[in-house]
Amino acid sequence: MKFEKMDFFQPLLIVVAILIFLVMGFVGSFNYRFENPLSLEVIITIVFSCIIFTTSAVCVKYKVYIEKTKELNFLSEKLLVILVIIALILQTLNMILIGGIPLFNSVLKSNATTNIWRIAYPLFLIMVNILLAKYYNEKYLLLVVLGALIFGLNGYRTSVLGILGSSFITMYYLKKISKKMGIIFIAIIVIGILGVGYIASQSIANQHWTLNPIELVFYRVAFTLEVFEKIITLGGTTHGHILSMIFSSGSPRTFIGQYVLHYDVCLTSTLFGPIYLDFGLIGLVIQMFFMGAFLQLVHKIKEGIGVGIYSIILTHTLIWIETGPTDIMVWFLYLLGLILIVINFNYIKLNKN
Repeated sequence: MKFEKMDFFQPLLIVVAILIFLVMGFVGSFNYRFENPLSLEVIITIVFSCIIFTTSAVCVKYKVYIEKTKELNFLSEKLLVILVIIALILQTLNMILIGGIPLFNSVLKSNATTNIWRIAYPLFLIMVNILLAKYYNEKYLLLVVLGALIFGLNGYRTSVLGILGSSFITMYYLKKISKKMGIIFIAIIVIGILGVGYIASQSIANQHWTLNPIELVFYRVAFTLEVFEKIITLGGTTHGHILSMIFSSGSPRTFIGQYVLHYDVCLTSTLFGPIYLDFGLIGLVIQMFFMGAFLQLVHKIKEGIGVGIYSIILTHTLIWIETGPTDIMVWFLYLLGLILIVINFNYIKLNKN
């Protein structure tokens, strides 16, 4: 396959990203935190998960084809722009109501994910990507950058990566990314993630960090994998409690912090941690098989608005590699993919060859 024709954002990118994450954590375990490197059990479990994901994705890739896709014509350009602007206004209002900029204040940051934010962020993310997919115009990139800035002030790297990453992938499939624009966009994403993460860490009360922004990334990856290492010994002991918290009330990440490390702290535990803690290895196998098949199926329907929806889901699955699927808002994005599949169900065919 020629380099120019390679699909760099197919679902198997998840496997590549997981393995890179694992290597970074292994390096970080030597340099910044662990007395001992990551255990062999952690490495084998993660590699096994990648094999399950790859198997399901490849199966769908070669067994399913799409005759055509259905477009949603009621989503006009004007309506999409209005909804994007409403989302930006809501997030600005959110910061006004909580009394400041969370990025520079850890207390405000802990209260920043309000119900207003839970409406504003997915609304912006979804509408700006559909806007780019259906009515691409370079002027709309200003909305993307503005959204990354305003939501980045919340103090969470995931918002910056979610907005910039999904927009980049959407434009990639629209063939709107030149080499120059690609380099600039990637540089903005990297600088934005490092900047938000570093500034937010410096604003945490009673903590004094001496690591630079790049060292901090390796530290965070190593620490997250350390949490998963501890989860492996507790596999299946929470019996679905974390899953129930995701779709009800409570904070799954705080519960994981209390249950695993016995600290009242919000923890990321990798893509594998929450499901393994709830249901053990069997739950992990089911999750990875589902994600591989689901992402590959949505990838096949990436025409029209499907481009934007696939980009959003892929980006947030990449984010999950560190944070874990513990946020109902992001599962809502998976629901969008399911709706896309249902809309196009009559056009999905099995390859009998």
